[in-house]
Amino acid sequence: MSSDKSTRSNKPSDQPDNRVAIISAGCFFPGQRHFEHLAEPQAWHQLMQNHYTTPWSETDAALSVAQVSDQDFDFRKFSIPPLFRKAVSKETRLALLAADDAFRQITIPESLRDHCDQYCAVHLGSDAAYRNATKVQALRNLAETLTSQGYSPQEIEQQVDAYKLQLAQTLGASSHDRIGEMASSIPARIAHFAQTRGKCQTIDGADLGGLRLLQLAQDSFRFQDSRIALLTSVQCFHHAEQANLLLAQGVSPNKIWLEGAISLLVCPVSVAQDNQWPILAELGDMSTQHASTQSESDCPYFSGANQIFSQVLEMLSQQKQHCSGYSFTGSGWQIGPMPTPRTVTYAQAPVQLLDYRPLTALGDDKAPFWQTLDQGSDTIQELSGQQLNQTALFRQNPQKLSTYIRKAMCFTSHDIRDVPPVKAMMPAKQHRLDVTQQYLLNACTRLSLTSAHMKSRQDEIHTAIIVASNLSLTPDRVRTVRHLWDELPQTLPLPRPQPVTVNRWSWYGASGIGSAMLIAQQLGIQADCYAVEAACASSMAALHDAVRGLQSGRYDQVIVAGIEMATTERDLVLCSAQMMLSTTRIRPFADENDGFTPGDGGGIFILSREPDSQEALATIRSISGSCDSRSMTAPDPEGQALAIEKTLALTDVKPGRIQYIEAHGTGTALGDVSEISAIRQHYQHKPDQKTADEKQQSHPLYIGSVKYNFGHCFAGAASLSLCKVLSAFEHEQIPPTPVPGNINPRLMLADLPADIPQETIPWPYPESGGRMAAINSFGTGGINYHLVIEQAGPATDGNK
Repeated sequence: MSSDKSTRSNKPSDQPDNRVAIISAGCFFPGQRHFEHLAEPQAWHQLMQNHYTTPWSETDAALSVAQVSDQDFDFRKFSIPPLFRKAVSKETRLALLAADDAFRQITIPESLRDHCDQYCAVHLGSDAAYRNATKVQALRNLAETLTSQGYSPQEIEQQVDAYKLQLAQTLGASSHDRIGEMASSIPARIAHFAQTRGKCQTIDGADLGGLRLLQLAQDSFRFQDSRIALLTSVQCFHHAEQANLLLAQGVSPNKIWLEGAISLLVCPVSVAQDNQWPILAELGDMSTQHASTQSESDCPYFSGANQIFSQVLEMLSQQKQHCSGYSFTGSGWQIGPMPTPRTVTYAQAPVQLLDYRPLTALGDDKAPFWQTLDQGSDTIQELSGQQLNQTALFRQNPQKLSTYIRKAMCFTSHDIRDVPPVKAMMPAKQHRLDVTQQYLLNACTRLSLTSAHMKSRQDEIHTAIIVASNLSLTPDRVRTVRHLWDELPQTLPLPRPQPVTVNRWSWYGASGIGSAMLIAQQLGIQADCYAVEAACASSMAALHDAVRGLQSGRYDQVIVAGIEMATTERDLVLCSAQMMLSTTRIRPFADENDGFTPGDGGGIFILSREPDSQEALATIRSISGSCDSRSMTAPDPEGQALAIEKTLALTDVKPGRIQYIEAHGTGTALGDVSEISAIRQHYQHKPDQKTADEKQQSHPLYIGSVKYNFGHCFAGAASLSLCKVLSAFEHEQIPPTPVPGNINPRLMLADLPADIPQETIPWPYPESGGRMAAINSFGTGGINYHLVIEQAGPATDGNK
């Protein structure tokens, strides 16, 4: 780990403006495997002249699709073991090739590797996600078919288990299947390959994905925790259903639909100059403009998540100064060299959190949420037959394509028809949404959107909506299953799923960005919208983006939501393959714990940079992250410690001021020990290093985890962690995290010293300042984020 002292500055970088330099580029297109080839004269013209055909017969219009092959992909070069190769998506392989092309042109010094971020953009699902959905759906359909034919449960189990072995041989089945389908595994694998340790996430911004990446990098470069970033976009068109979703949204069928991957290595202009790196282009203005009518772009191709970067590459090859276009989501966009003037206060001006709503099996009311926390109770229940076909998928002893648990902390139903909308909605729209989207929309109606001051100038403020979720939602996967049916073993009768009618709402229900845009529609506001996936740290990654966007002056308010159903049949099967689930229940910090209990839920928040402490529930003091880049599965304490170090370096809050840490708390022995080890590196109370104020605090550091109460909600996990801290602020108490049995002695809590409350305890204000907490979050691929948050005291003077 680097010890670069520049991370210890709590001020924004000293760059003269917000210009971003492109210092390298890489790509992987049909017939064009390197950026230097694409930069040659006439290269783009030749790319468009190739002969393309329609690969599917069920699209709503004739299409010319340029699909790319990576059959010669070198798995060994990127450290992917043979056992896991079927699990790795085509998107991941293309992105790795584009990233390799970009990195081979620039040598990153060791001092910058801790500050080299990996951000990726995708749109809709991957082939790996569709394969996994098909395997699970086929087993359910088989069990239902055999049941209708009068077979006994024992006979059904025997035939289904025999079919599982055939499925595994045909489509693959390994412990890596869930990792391989996660969009966040793309930048995590790039970080692993490139040995970078910066922040990591994947977004879905539809065809504006590249613009959102550039904006995120530009906003992040204001601080020393981000000095360089590899931005990668990747788009594949796998099946007719994907095309029909996009055609229904107005994407032109008359363009060439172009697959591929693009990587741009970017940094502040000053960093490029300091390292004597070549500057291919300087970008200052990166903006969108919402329009009531959308003009057709004169660009001859449509490349999905690659659209912006494709046009940037074309701009570079033609030595232009700017590029622009229109998104099918309804926004015009432009990128140019001139910096965008913004009137921004000091970049560390507090980011205020104005309102929140928890989303759990109890609904979205705050009262039962706190009652469950206060009483140390939980929401665990037996999964219904609609949620889990036990005959097909439950096996008490672990085996391939099965789950060994049948209890979870789940919503009462996973059927969208069982979740009535609070605000009236057309059935043609509601029935095409994902259940998580319906919960989010219902919660939105209960949010206090803005302060009175902001409401009075609603037309003037700039808003973003960022949703942390799985980027390929259940309707997307279910719709695409039928296109893989012919690849299944044909040894048993499997009725083919019938096609689902597509309308304009189908795309919203299928995509991550669709969730954000639905929230904007529900609230009746114009907003920049996108979705984020950073494994189990997704909600914290979304909060990071919101904070940076507010600090830069890009936005005046941001709505952040994080939610996921981790109790679907697919997730139960994939997590069981990793042996991650507890056979009884999640027990964070307990001795001999054996895994987590999946849950459904998350939360939604309103953030503002309005300095109105009377309305704010809390103030976000700092946030940062890392990717330890050492393992795709095992947590790494050094990587987590780096995220904590970078977060604390961005604030003048001393570690000794932190009174409570809401831990990730996965309930695995390895995960809990690694996390507490990382916390110890920065929060250990050493009497000889305490200030006078810190010495007055005789209590230990308190640690807890909301997963005991509501399970592990994956992308929604950190949202529930934040909801718990905010609820504790409001009630001026720290709720318990019950530990059945003994606390794991390997945590060595006495060395901090730290305690895990077993009953609700008072949380008084310290003699100076406010209540102070930290939230820790990490996920698959070594992705880590950390946040420091404060509830201001009644007479705080700002001295920390």
